[in-house]
Amino acid sequence: MRLELLKKISEVLVKYAKRQKVIEYGQLCKEIGLEGVPPIVLKDPLGEISVRCIEHGYPPLSAIIINKEKRLPGEGLFTNIAPKMGYSNLTYAEYESFYEQQKKSVFDFKSWESFLSLFRTTNGSGEIIYPDSKPQKNVSQLISKTGKKFNKDEFQKEFINKRYNYGNETQYHIITVKKFLDTQLQGPFRYQILILYNHRIIKKVTIKHETSKQLLTPAKKRGIKLLLEHSPKIKFEEISMVHYKQDRPKGDPWDKEPLKDFRNLFQMLSEKYLEDSVINDIDAELAQENSFYKDGQAKNYYGTRYERNPKNRLEAIRIHGTICKVCGFNFEKVYGERGRDFIEIHHLKPLSTIQEEVVINPESDLVPVCSNCHRMIHREKDNVLTIEELRQLIKNSIGEYEK
Repeated sequence: MRLELLKKISEVLVKYAKRQKVIEYGQLCKEIGLEGVPPIVLKDPLGEISVRCIEHGYPPLSAIIINKEKRLPGEGLFTNIAPKMGYSNLTYAEYESFYEQQKKSVFDFKSWESFLSLFRTTNGSGEIIYPDSKPQKNVSQLISKTGKKFNKDEFQKEFINKRYNYGNETQYHIITVKKFLDTQLQGPFRYQILILYNHRIIKKVTIKHETSKQLLTPAKKRGIKLLLEHSPKIKFEEISMVHYKQDRPKGDPWDKEPLKDFRNLFQMLSEKYLEDSVINDIDAELAQENSFYKDGQAKNYYGTRYERNPKNRLEAIRIHGTICKVCGFNFEKVYGERGRDFIEIHHLKPLSTIQEEVVINPESDLVPVCSNCHRMIHREKDNVLTIEELRQLIKNSIGEYEK
């Protein structure tokens, strides 16, 4: 029966409220005996519970049930319940503060037993009955089945009209497209990621999951990774991230990622991408050699060996760049995509002169050089050249050649 389910959910939420703890959607499903059922089945019951709370002067219980990844309640609390409480048109930036406020109200409230009593009454014989109850065959009948599906033509029209182009114009756009509606009960659930350069699609992928609808965060991360693969040196200011959700409660399906959130995510992933690229370069070199030496342990160091510590190499690249400090050679300019972000790192103090492991300062001890210059610096192990000496050697050789 419908009210029996509402009461069952309310009892679990009241239990957590008394403990002053939040609960995730999956855990709530488990505690009411619906483990494995998509959390979307709770959308309407939770909405009705909070409406009943508001009508009788209680804080909204649904404020303490949160999404596992976002650590916030579902959008219904902000777009449906909040207006009923006098908070109309909350912006995304206001969601967290509203959530914290309502969560505190739920935790501070001390008369939840009186709320639970609203779900039951007695007949003349003292038997408990549930008013307005209707028999239900299964829980899925609590959900409004509209039969609607993602409208591809509607999205295409919005996309062609560049509805994603919010605020200041940027060269690149990362667009995530939620290709299912909340009313869809069974997977697979899909998100499409589009990478645009000057409003032209340059990359497009789709991610999916058979049971989980929580795909927005993975879609964001995949979009940033795709863009970094295309242009590793891209700057945060050159990108906009926009999300398309056809059944967004406020009506406008487009929503721009908050600047602060996007900056933090981009910085984290771009650093991880560059670090992985550095490690791949080192692994590629090691695969061609028979031995591996730590900093300071290579007693006969010469040739084209890389700086072995990935963190030192990464920091040296961040500080000095990837252009040879001797001759100005740029691998990307000559080799294109294959040469992007590639350079060798030279120890200004040859490792052959170091008898023990030392702490390397990437700013003062390391410098980027191309493979040819690196080999020439170390060609004579007893006469390792300085950057200035090799630069002068090149200058003199060019002068002789031009005579």
